[in-house]
Amino acid sequence: LVVVAVAQAVRLPLDAPRVALLYLAASSAAALLPTPGGLGSLDAALAFALTTAGAPGSGAASTVLGYRLLTVWLPLVPGLLVLGLLIRRRAL
Repeated sequence: LVVVAVAQAVRLPLDAPRVALLYLAASSAAALLPTPGGLGSLDAALAFALTTAGAPGSGAASTVLGYRLLTVWLPLVPGLLVLGLLIRRRAL
């Protein structure tokens, strides 16, 4: 759902079910190259799938970057805040 939401936010000329199917295909292809979290392989496969389906390259890249930002990097912020709090309280 995150990929679909980001694709709609950057106004890709693809409908939501198609983006979801492209994500499924890209994640299946990326599973052939096992990397932690699919970093790199999923990104390349998803960008390739989106551009092959008719999305412009900049829109596909923006979608992949937005997806990674929301699913990998943004969740680190609360964890870092809690880690800092625990260190300050000498709980760790």
